[in-house]
Amino acid sequence: MIDSVLALLLALSVLALAHTYVLYPLSWRWLGTRIRPCFDTTRPPSPETSTKVSVIIAAYNEERFIEERVRNLLACDYPADLLEILIASDGSSDRTVELARAAAGGDSRVQVLDYQDRSGKVGVLNRVCALAKGEILVFSDANVTFEPDALRLLVDALKDERVGCVCGKLRLRAPAGQTHAETEGLYWKLESWLKTQEGARGVLLGANGAIYALRRAQWQPVAPDTVVEDFYIPMRLLMDGFRVVFDPRALAWEDMPPSLKDEFGRRIRIGAGDYQALSRCLPLLTPAHGLAAWVFFSHKVLRWMGPLFLITAFLSSLVLTLRGCPLGTTALLGQVAFYALALLGLKVTQGRGLVAKLSGAAAHFVSMNAALFLGFFRWLTRTQRVTWQRTAR
Repeated sequence: MIDSVLALLLALSVLALAHTYVLYPLSWRWLGTRIRPCFDTTRPPSPETSTKVSVIIAAYNEERFIEERVRNLLACDYPADLLEILIASDGSSDRTVELARAAAGGDSRVQVLDYQDRSGKVGVLNRVCALAKGEILVFSDANVTFEPDALRLLVDALKDERVGCVCGKLRLRAPAGQTHAETEGLYWKLESWLKTQEGARGVLLGANGAIYALRRAQWQPVAPDTVVEDFYIPMRLLMDGFRVVFDPRALAWEDMPPSLKDEFGRRIRIGAGDYQALSRCLPLLTPAHGLAAWVFFSHKVLRWMGPLFLITAFLSSLVLTLRGCPLGTTALLGQVAFYALALLGLKVTQGRGLVAKLSGAAAHFVSMNAALFLGFFRWLTRTQRVTWQRTAR
């Protein structure tokens, strides 16, 4: 009886992991041919627009990027009299404010807000959105650059009143040959493909803080303790019955962190925010939400539970091995080999061979789940702060 229960726990854990990482992506090969898209990404945006846009950047110690960011936004292909750029410093201790103002060069489209006290990104957004004059609010980061037509594409998507939020596509830049860069890029390609499938059906789960937009009429102040606002804000609109779509033509670029360890702290913070968002978005799992409920369960909930599934799989196979069960021994050896491969991936930072790619993928997977696990405890103990530290780029 004990062996049967342990074998069941092992099987369910492996199945849950296989579903969220393999079977769910593959299911879109079938779903994609049977669920008609409700958002057309082939139709060109209207060349004429009368919609005023406010681009909002919350920045903390971004002196390295802020000048280029301001210049990039001013160069966007959008009518100058309809563009407002709000750069809000969240208590920066460097030259972010000074350099942002210098880059603006007195251009009336740019306002630089110097908040002395740190309130976190959500605190900044709550302040700035109350001041924004645009009909459309576009959210982005200081270390990102937009393609010239990104704003037009975002605004065009929101002409459909049923669309509550639109997310653009973030592309990552990294030096060629780095194992971390190649495996991160592969993971990001998969996520972007899933975003394309989900977003075309109006059930995109959250957005990317680098490039997303919504109407000011749909903006509501966010609870000040919210950690991952770029996920929760679109999810709230999805729960309210709006479509959340993805336009891969609206491009933003960002430099990738040089190594996994540089990204790890940010992932822990996001992990804590993920569990917080799960607790607030549970109503989306009800059958009444249809496809959105299935996508949320498969793509997010099971993935966020991944660390618990990994621990359950390891412990159940270990106990089965100690009880002399061949199934447990096989499963345990497979997991040990996988974690050894991941450890190799953490040590090997350069290379293009098969071993480098496999070890890099294993390291990325383990690192991501380790960060989620630590994030879970930060959420559980309420120790995750809403303020953030810059990730090395």
